[in-house]
Amino acid sequence: MSGDIIIRELFGMDEIATIFPLNSQVGHLSEAVFRDRMSAMIAQGNYRCIAAYMGERMVGISGFWIGTQLWCGKYMEVDNFSVDEELRSRGIGAAMMAWMEAEAERTECAVIRLAMILGRERTHQFYQRNGYFDDGLLMVKALSRGAAEFPEYVPGPAIAG
Repeated sequence: MSGDIIIRELFGMDEIATIFPLNSQVGHLSEAVFRDRMSAMIAQGNYRCIAAYMGERMVGISGFWIGTQLWCGKYMEVDNFSVDEELRSRGIGAAMMAWMEAEAERTECAVIRLAMILGRERTHQFYQRNGYFDDGLLMVKALSRGAAEFPEYVPGPAIAG
C-alpha cells in the first residue's frame, strides 16, 4: 500500500454509502439506520462527504456542512470525522483537516466548527494540535425518540437555573 494520502469528495448515496464499514469502527448504527440518516442528510442539500485513501484502501472519512449563523456568518461544520483505527497518527487526519480548511477558505467560510464527545482525550488533543480551541459547550438533551441513540448517556439531575 502506498504511503501517499489521496483525498477526494464522494458524491451521491451510492458513493457515500461506501464509508459505512469505516464509520462502523466508531459508530453504533445499523446499516439501515445509517442509510436512512445519510439519505435525509443528502436531501437537505448542503451535506458533503470526503474520504482519504492510501492506494485503494479507504483510510479516513468526514462529512461536513456549509451553513450560516448570525454569530459567525458562513461556517463549515465537520461531521463524523474518523480515521481507520489501524492507521491513526500517520498524518491522515491532518491531511483531511487541511483539505477541509482549504475548502472552507475557498467557499468563503469565516470559521470551522466541530463537536466531539467528551472523554475522548486523544481526539481532543488531535484537534488542538490542528489549531482548534474550546470556545463553547454543546449541550444535548436526549428526547424519547433519540434516547436509544446515546448509549453512553446517563441523565443526571436537572440543574436549577
